[in-house]
Amino acid sequence: MHHIAQKLLSLGKVSLCTLLLVACGDGGPTQTQKKKVAGTQSSDGTGLELMDPKDDVMAEGTSGASRPAGSSVKATSPTKSAAGAAAAAAAANKGRWSVIIATFGDGDHVAKANAFRLRLISEYPELSAAMVRRIGKGSALVSGRFEASDDPAAQAELKRVKAIVREGKKPFAGAMLMRTSSNDANTTPKPHDLRSLRAKFPNVRPLFTLQIAAWSTFGDKGMDYGAMREAAEVQCEQLRAKGHEAWFLHDDDSDTSIVAVGHFDRRAYDTKSTLFSPEVEEMMRAFPANMVNGEPLLIPADPRNPKGKTKAQPCRLVEVPAL
Repeated sequence: MHHIAQKLLSLGKVSLCTLLLVACGDGGPTQTQKKKVAGTQSSDGTGLELMDPKDDVMAEGTSGASRPAGSSVKATSPTKSAAGAAAAAAAANKGRWSVIIATFGDGDHVAKANAFRLRLISEYPELSAAMVRRIGKGSALVSGRFEASDDPAAQAELKRVKAIVREGKKPFAGAMLMRTSSNDANTTPKPHDLRSLRAKFPNVRPLFTLQIAAWSTFGDKGMDYGAMREAAEVQCEQLRAKGHEAWFLHDDDSDTSIVAVGHFDRRAYDTKSTLFSPEVEEMMRAFPANMVNGEPLLIPADPRNPKGKTKAQPCRLVEVPAL
């Protein structure tokens, strides 16, 4: 596992929004927001201030902690019985390069991109096949789906789009090939996709979950990210079968998928006392180690002695990304 830790450090920040591979470690939650709304109160009367009191996600009976406490669950690698799911995941991982026509990054980027598409194809019927795809934290109107930027078909499509002329001008001369998400922007997230949790509580700031595992190629082109995606989803299903509220999230840009459990609001962590809530403490006891590709990620027991004894890196809260 030492080589995995080295790869983690060398890769630096992984673009899983606020959910990072290196986010699990000693200390409090990541990106804790301290915004408050005067006069608001949680539904259980504790006086804890949420962005939207009706979205109190830690009221009695809706705790993020799973009831059947136990040891951490280690996900198995994809099996023959899951061959169909693995094939589907691999297929979804293809065609991630497209010709970018326009990009949108506001909060309602998907709606704006779809509206623009309708106007565009009415004026440019030669772009009727354009689609809306996810890109970074926004959406893009794109043409074509290709497996690589140097794919001859991709280069031909780029040339075609750039050559479109109206009134003596080339409105898409600045088009370029870019890697997009494997998911269509209009696709509804799968039931246990972490994005569906954010959609359920859109106004809770911050909304936390406990990242317990990550599956990644670490940039190794010899590794199959489709298998990593499937492994994360398999682990999520295994955890749910045991009664845990588990979630997964895929990041195509970094070829990384994470698995997390539970959901918590701002009461999960007290920045003054640096104490976690009882629900979070219970979850951390159930999942004591951050697993990377199915194995505990080992870190120096004493940061001052990086070559000394090691220990399993503990998990900690990460913030659920905005849609």
